[in-house]
Amino acid sequence: MFPALRPILNKGGAGRYISREESVQRLIPIAERQLRLLRTYDATRASIADAGIRAQVDAMMANLRTEMAKISETILSLGGVTPTGAGMGALAPDAHDSDRERIQSLLDAERDFSAALREETDAVHHQERSRAILGFNIEVSDKRTERLREIAADLSR
Repeated sequence: MFPALRPILNKGGAGRYISREESVQRLIPIAERQLRLLRTYDATRASIADAGIRAQVDAMMANLRTEMAKISETILSLGGVTPTGAGMGALAPDAHDSDRERIQSLLDAERDFSAALREETDAVHHQERSRAILGFNIEVSDKRTERLREIAADLSR
């Protein structure tokens, strides 16, 4: 749906929403990407030498887990089955030499995830609850991106 039409069409639920089944099919890849992002955060956190930075990444991970639970709850409420990550292969060991490179890699992964969320939100007319959850995830992803940018800038000094 065109973003410019959202304010008009969202009033009173006007417009055609995708079905529950299609919502599940479209949200599962988002949940899988979010799970991979969480695993990336975990692997990065484990390899960070600076305890202060590690604590900041830990705080971001706690919020990411909550956001992932919201997507999973939405999938379950639509009658779907959420991905568990059981079939995901192990992440490659961190090959970066410095905490700054590790944070920059994490920042790139966060940006990719945020772009995928935006693309999905704009691609179809999700049901209001799904769109609200996706919108919230975009907002907090942007906050994490900004925080990672600040951490990377501090490490550059």
